[in-house]
Amino acid sequence: LFIKITLVSDMKIAIFFTYDYSVSTLKRSGLLERELKIYQKINEIYGVEFIFLTYEENLEPEVNNYPEFKFIPLYKDLKKSNNKFIRLFKSFLIPFRIKSHLLDVDVLYQHQLLGVWIPLILKIQLKKPLQVRTGYDAYLFSINNSDNFVKSFFYKYLTKLSLRFSDLYTVTSNCDKVFLSKKFSADSVKVVPNWVEVNDNLQTNRLVEKILMVGRLEKQKNYPLAFDFLKSLNSNYEIDVYGSGSEYSNLKTLSSKNNLKINFLGNISHQNLLQEFSNYNFFLTSSTYEGNPKSVLEALSSQCIIFASNIPNHQELIKDGVNGFLFSDKQELVEKFELIKNNLSEQSKIKKNCLNSLSENEILNVSKLMYEDYVFLVSLR
Repeated sequence: LFIKITLVSDMKIAIFFTYDYSVSTLKRSGLLERELKIYQKINEIYGVEFIFLTYEENLEPEVNNYPEFKFIPLYKDLKKSNNKFIRLFKSFLIPFRIKSHLLDVDVLYQHQLLGVWIPLILKIQLKKPLQVRTGYDAYLFSINNSDNFVKSFFYKYLTKLSLRFSDLYTVTSNCDKVFLSKKFSADSVKVVPNWVEVNDNLQTNRLVEKILMVGRLEKQKNYPLAFDFLKSLNSNYEIDVYGSGSEYSNLKTLSSKNNLKINFLGNISHQNLLQEFSNYNFFLTSSTYEGNPKSVLEALSSQCIIFASNIPNHQELIKDGVNGFLFSDKQELVEKFELIKNNLSEQSKIKKNCLNSLSENEILNVSKLMYEDYVFLVSLR
């Protein structure tokens, strides 16, 4: 369906980073390039100006690579405390220090839930429309992660507050929308999926005895199941893992204890990671819960044979036996892997279907959806 968009000239959007995240945070994790690319695309196509509010005292030199954007360090005029509780308390002073820099913006936009209190206060001060965008539902993750009562309570009421006072609340998956509808009777939540670009740099000779995994080294990702799967293969297969996290030492020990060929490769830039996707034939994710996983989208765009845990958010992206495979336990994963690993004709069919399933997530489509949201919010003023 073609929708005509009326361009709104001189639109300026203030993007607030996730609380305590800085340019250097994203740089270390290899995500800076990816996080900014969607805004580059919107700027290029629609001429929207973006101001990024980041949690640092001084800007990293990397921002010079993005002359089309303006960056404001939120701690430039407010000393950043090393104590996390004092830092949290002082963050409520930030709106009063920066509001003069945002008088001419059209929309306040919070990236992820954490930190939303800052644009909420600014919304009252400046009378600007506010959009909250979550790539995953922090309250639902808190429940799944069995977090303590205080943390879950905090996420619950931060979500409730955001739903009540934001002018637009968007999520990246239908699962998150359904959850918010059930828990908070929030029926106006809009789904805007994560974006992906089709990987044009595909390799014909891919690694067939290595399996790619990408993600934070945390319990949520359930790496032990993947390691147990590798042990069950009783073959020369290896798993290459890109990512970092608090479980690194435990996973490294588990790998060594079982004499498994697990290669922990750390974080690399997004561009280099995309290149790596194209080198692998098989991609595996064993997460116990997810949002709208970017790694699965990028595996699809690289036409990898995907094996994903059978959870609701994976079900939104993977249709079992069509563009990948879903598994409920290790045994099912082993069985499906053994059936497909040498079946080249079936692999070819799966790979063709990968690209056909990405139309909603393609970066041009998501750029258009985001721009339409900005236009809607500007119309509220």
